[in-house]
Amino acid sequence: MEGDYHVGQILDTLKQLGIDDNTIVVFASDNGPQGQTARETRQPGNAGQGNSGPFRGELGEATEGAIRTAAIIRWHGKVKPSTTTYAMFSIMDFLPTFAHIVGGKLPTDRAMTASIRPTSCSAAQPIGHRESMLSFVGGDLVATRWKQWRIYFTDVHPTGIGPQRQPGMFSASAPMAGYPKIYNIEMDPHEDLVVAAMFGWVSGPALKTVDEYMATLKRYPIRPRRTSRNFAAVAN
Repeated sequence: MEGDYHVGQILDTLKQLGIDDNTIVVFASDNGPQGQTARETRQPGNAGQGNSGPFRGELGEATEGAIRTAAIIRWHGKVKPSTTTYAMFSIMDFLPTFAHIVGGKLPTDRAMTASIRPTSCSAAQPIGHRESMLSFVGGDLVATRWKQWRIYFTDVHPTGIGPQRQPGMFSASAPMAGYPKIYNIEMDPHEDLVVAAMFGWVSGPALKTVDEYMATLKRYPIRPRRTSRNFAAVAN
C-alpha cells in the first residue's frame, strides 16, 4: 500500500508537469523477498517481507527466488499496456538501454551489458538479447543461467548471521562433489530436480559464458574498490 501510494505521487507529479507522455517509468526490484528468513529467525515486525512464490530462495542467495524479481515499464507509445515478455535481463542493462534511447555515449574503458530496447519496443522480439546471466555472491561467481537452464557451481547456506557462504567444503572456492548442479527452471521453477545426469551437455555452453566473462576481465581488469570514508578527499 505504501509503495502504491508513493508511485502514485510520482505519476501524478509527472502528469502535473506535463511530461508523463515523454517519460519512461520503471518500477523494479533488485532482490527477492526475505519473509522466510524473517519468520525463521523470529524478527519482530518483519515476518511479512514477501514470498518468492514458485521459486526457490530469498534475498542474499543466488537462486531464482533471490534474483528473479518484478519489473514494470511504462513508456507511452512504445510499450503496449498489459503486455509481458520472457526476456532475460539484468537491472544493470537499464543503463545502456537508456543511453541508447537518448543517444548518450557509454564509457569505452570497461565491458558493458547489452541494451534491451528492442525487447521493450517490439513484440516480435520477446526473447531479448540475453541468453545468459552470471550470479555472484560478493566477488565470487556461484551460478550462471543459460537459456532455460540454471547451473550452480556451489550453494549458499544460511548461517546465524544471515545467508552467507559457509567455510570449508561449502565455500565457493572448495571442490564440490556433484557440481555443477543443473536445473531446468522453465519446467522446474522451484529447482527440485537436478538434471545434470540427463543434460550434462548444458555444462558446455554454460561454462562458455564464464569463459567469455573471464576474457572481459583480461581486457578490462576490475578496478580496486575505494575504501576511504573521507568523501571530501575522494571528491578532490
